[in-house]
Amino acid sequence: MRAALDTPAPRRLFTALFPDAAARAAIDAARQAWGGLPRRLRPAPERMHVTLQFFDAVDAERERAWRAALAGLRFDAFDITLARPELWHAPRGTIAVLRAAPCPALDALHAATDALARAAGLAPDARPYEPHLTALRQADRVQGARLAAPITWRVGAVSLVWSELQAQPPRYRVLGSCPAR
Repeated sequence: MRAALDTPAPRRLFTALFPDAAARAAIDAARQAWGGLPRRLRPAPERMHVTLQFFDAVDAERERAWRAALAGLRFDAFDITLARPELWHAPRGTIAVLRAAPCPALDALHAATDALARAAGLAPDARPYEPHLTALRQADRVQGARLAAPITWRVGAVSLVWSELQAQPPRYRVLGSCPAR
């Protein structure tokens, strides 16, 4: 019985690319120009990211294995460009996303981190990868979602993040980062 209490509960983990401060400011300015915004803009600018992989319930053993696998990740820094907004309708409401322009370096990084997740015993998502940044949740009434110009930033690290939903308010905890070469 005691061992069960000492075993941490599975965690929601994801790998992510966080925009730099200039890109976050440009994303936030773009979304604030859209019509029909909800009263509270979520996610907060510092939480916006492009997800590489997401796993809803990772036990402690697989988390350790994934962290160890990610420590060996090697990639070159590259530019990512958010090119166009889209409204995606989901069971929990509409979200406004900014789609990434085609980027072979991003595709290669996604494939590499997928392989590392598999090596850690995690099964990557079977759906095709659609690189995007969630710019706004509760976007059911949003109108005129557009970008005045594409938003680009230099990807210099992959972060492993714990999405801690039990915290009030919910928060992200960066568990580690793998810098580009």
